Formats: sequence, structure tokens, C-alpha cells
Amino acid sequence: MSAALGNRNRRTHRAVVDLAREYISGEGVPVASYPRPQRLMDIGEEIHPDLDVAGVALSVTSRRSLRLSDDLDAAVGVANLSGSPVGAVLQWRSDRPIAESYAVLRLVDLIALVRTARATAP
Repeated sequence: MSAALGNRNRRTHRAVVDLAREYISGEGVPVASYPRPQRLMDIGEEIHPDLDVAGVALSVTSRRSLRLSDDLDAAVGVANLSGSPVGAVLQWRSDRPIAESYAVLRLVDLIALVRTARATAP
């Protein structure tokens, strides 16, 4: 199941997820997208983020008001349930290009990503 944060309209949510996926993929970063179940009976046992970006569970929202604490807590919860080491929120700002979206994560997760990047750098 994919977690849609603050997006009341499923089409808008799917469009923003697709837009983010296309941008991330176009930048050469591996990304996987998971569809949101349409009916309660379609929910399986597995929990998935909106996007999996190289091991980061990314929950997408296009809500105009920022609710960083609630959205980040929900994204971290989805990451924990899906087995991802890091959970983050992508907050799309409808008046800006997708590349200018906010990507929010906890400081502890930022440190983990930096350590991983440094360990794998040539």
C-alpha cells in the first residue's frame, strides 16, 4: 500500500508521483514507483512508499500547507514498515518546477546517507 500524504485527489497525487519519478529517473537515479490501491480489498500485506529512491522511502505530497512533523513521522513509519533504512517526504510546490520540491528527512538519516556516500566514493 502506498501512503498518500495530504492529497485528497487521487489523480493529482498520482500525477505528482509520476512527475517526481520521471524527474528522478531522468537524473539517472534508480527509482521505483508503487501504485496506491483503489479499493480496501486491494490492500495486501506489503506496505510501500510512493517512491523508492535508491533505498530511500519517499512519501509524496502536494498539499499547499506544510505539515512537516506529521508528514515526516508518517513517511518514517512507512519506511520502517517497508524495510527501507530512510524515510523522507517530497513536498511539491505547485507553482514551482518539480526539481524545486522540498525533500525533508531527519538529521540522523541525513548523516547515514552522507556516511554511505563517503564510504562508496572513489
